[in-house]
Amino acid sequence: MAYAQQEEDEGVRYTVQPGDTLSSIALRFNVSINDIINASDLANPNNLNVGDVLIIPGIDWVEGTLIFQNVALGDSYLSLKRRYLLSDEGMARLNQLTSPDQLYYGFPAMLASDHGELTGSARAVLNPGQSLWELAAVSGDNPWALMAYNQLPGKWAIPGDVLFTPGQQTPGPGGLPSGVQFVEVEGIGFVQGRTLVINAVTDPGIQMGGEFFGSPLRFFQETDTQQVALQGIPLYAETGTFDFTLAGTLADGSQFSFSQPVRISTGGYESETLTVNDPALLNPELSEREMAQVYAMVSEATPDKRWAGYWGAPHPYINVINSRFGIHRSYNNGEYENYHYGVDFGGGVGIEIWAPAPGRVVFAGPLDVRGNVTIIDHGWGVYTGYFHQSQILVNLGDEVQTGQVIGLVGATGRITGAHLHWEVWVGGVAVEPMDWLNRIYP
Repeated sequence: MAYAQQEEDEGVRYTVQPGDTLSSIALRFNVSINDIINASDLANPNNLNVGDVLIIPGIDWVEGTLIFQNVALGDSYLSLKRRYLLSDEGMARLNQLTSPDQLYYGFPAMLASDHGELTGSARAVLNPGQSLWELAAVSGDNPWALMAYNQLPGKWAIPGDVLFTPGQQTPGPGGLPSGVQFVEVEGIGFVQGRTLVINAVTDPGIQMGGEFFGSPLRFFQETDTQQVALQGIPLYAETGTFDFTLAGTLADGSQFSFSQPVRISTGGYESETLTVNDPALLNPELSEREMAQVYAMVSEATPDKRWAGYWGAPHPYINVINSRFGIHRSYNNGEYENYHYGVDFGGGVGIEIWAPAPGRVVFAGPLDVRGNVTIIDHGWGVYTGYFHQSQILVNLGDEVQTGQVIGLVGATGRITGAHLHWEVWVGGVAVEPMDWLNRIYP
């Protein structure tokens, strides 16, 4: 165990992380191994343990104790730099950055604590036409202190900028105004073809919103202080870093908007080639027209959530899967330019199809590619689709309940055999349907 008893001016303190060695730590901070050993009074340099506190001597560009913190939703390079009183040089050297955009959501950022950082500081939006002096009068801060804390170049700031106002203490992400207490991504996060769940805790009267990958984030109120947004991430979304935007309106009518980089991960989907006997059903114009028709039905987010708890099975044989969601498809040895937007459950013609959750039928009828189709709205932008049926047993506008028989399996439309093709759409985007059977969504 290393003991660090030196004064702060002898160096910054660093806690040993998994995978660290004295060599890697010395290389990271550009100091010698012997200097670290001597400053930290290491009795046995060969016995370095996770959690040991070392003194890194000779560093004058940062102060305090170095900590690691995964970048949270609602935080950014700028907000973390301000909150932890770090310079651009300090942020770059601590995190080995060549660009601020490298500090994406979930990035394990190295920051400095124990030197007066603004951990619990309130934040305020600078409204259009509002001066820094007017904001200071409202927040109870010295305007010169606001300039210094927020590293502003002069007596002005950009309208819409969220500034730290240390005259008041309010928890919350540094890039979002006070009143937004907490925002989190639930579950697996940003993955191709999966359902994104965003939970927000706010003061009453705040309405959250935002945008991601071309789709609006629609937040719905669970309680006076809790809001949730559900949004599908497209299968065709490329892996990499993209901007994620949170926005909203405060109780006083002030608006805010904040963007930060997030990384989309691969869903690991496979490819397959199928043979379709009727080439007319492969007509690209037909496919695009029908897709647009379906998309128009599933893009609206109705405000009443109709389900609660786990969903039921849509079919008796959900363990008999002929084709999984997300497969990149080629038809008749053509280009791989189609995705399988649902899951295919095996079984013969006439097997019952069940509603997995309460909802309202928004379509019941024939389509060329999808055959006999039923689409159900479950609220909050969540829809389910049932394709290739031999019979449709519900009508447009019907209210259905969990377990209700809504149709029978068939072989209509573009198929290679009788099956139920089941889709789940969230925020106008097709997502992995089995997720909705395996966990409870808000």
